Amino acid sequence: MDSDKLQKYTTPIDHPFRCTTALQLRYNDYDMQGRVNNGTYYNYFDLAKMDYFRKVRDRKFNWEELSVVMASAKTDFFVPINYYENIVVLTQCTHIGNKSLTLAHRIINSDTQEVKCQCSQVLVYINRKTGLTEPLPTLWRQAITTYEAGE
Repeated sequence: MDSDKLQKYTTPIDHPFRCTTALQLRYNDYDMQGRVNNGTYYNYFDLAKMDYFRKVRDRKFNWEELSVVMASAKTDFFVPINYYENIVVLTQCTHIGNKSLTLAHRIINSDTQEVKCQCSQVLVYINRKTGLTEPLPTLWRQAITTYEAGE
């Protein structure tokens, strides 16, 4: 996809992606047409999300410290992922709200830099005991801001 179309159909990204997650494509990721099945992309986004949070907290990550649920996801598919491509997911936090944050994921071919798809996910922080939303903890807010600033 050329850069004009990419800009037209995707959310603008203000700064470079800091988190890159390499993917190992598996046999069962593919459909009968030899392309990665659309539903499989969300598995890739989940792997990238876990990698992102580990990097944000410098490997000191525990899911019990950050209880988030996906409230919304929007994915734009541009070009199929075919056999034998080297694929990575780029991830960044594009917004931190009071009780939520937004992650942008972009899947690319790491050899050609061709953008395969882009996804925006809104994650809401919840209290594990009550199941109710709560403000995002200051520790996580600061860790994400520091990571995204490159500090």
